[in-house]
Amino acid sequence: MFFLLTLSSALGLAFGNILESIGLRAAKSIGSLAKNKFWLGGLLLSVIATLLYYAAMAKYNISLVQPFMALNPALTAILGWKILGEKMSRKIAFGIALIFCGILIDGTLAGEAAGSAVAGASLLWAYAGSALALLAVACLIFRKAEITDSLCAGVGFGLSAVFYKSICLDGLTPLPIDLRIFIFGVLYIAAFVCSQIGLRRGRALFVIPLSAAIGLIVPAISGLVVFGEPFPPQKIIVIVLVFAGSILFVRE
Repeated sequence: MFFLLTLSSALGLAFGNILESIGLRAAKSIGSLAKNKFWLGGLLLSVIATLLYYAAMAKYNISLVQPFMALNPALTAILGWKILGEKMSRKIAFGIALIFCGILIDGTLAGEAAGSAVAGASLLWAYAGSALALLAVACLIFRKAEITDSLCAGVGFGLSAVFYKSICLDGLTPLPIDLRIFIFGVLYIAAFVCSQIGLRRGRALFVIPLSAAIGLIVPAISGLVVFGEPFPPQKIIVIVLVFAGSILFVRE
């Protein structure tokens, strides 16, 4: 079930990215997107893939699920090369190879025991605040739109995953209102908007890998810091390989 959920999610996101990118490039205005079959099809595919991703996160450790999402940029790069005619260099090919190596190692950890519940609300909020503060500093340093769009999307998606995992483990407190639900929604919507803007005015082969790399690191570290998940040496190797592979796309 673990491989079915994670692999299906990554495949769906990759094909969704390409369809959305085609639709965004062809759209003459924001309003025309509502009639664009490519964008609507990509959006529907991304929604289904995201639901599968959240199903995997609810059942398995976030630091275990997240590396498999790096298949998204790897497959997006391959599809972008074949369908959109984007550049596929040796460096990008090597990055894809690193990602696949990391995922193969990660697959061997699929049977690990689940971590503990959230170690306190203050830790969750402190982690989120620190990530957003680092994002603000990074956006001041890297002023290029393509980079800032990707960073905002990556941190937004990553933190929304952290809040979702917190709700899954800890439950809603108190019912029926929980500030974490509101923050999760705001972060996810903001990240989605940033990713769409990035795809509109940037390269899919740049925006998707960078946002995915950041979106990997933020939840993966939270697995250790916030959720008390097991972190054997193999998992560190997985994160290093996947992150390095994603960054190779950006450096190219």
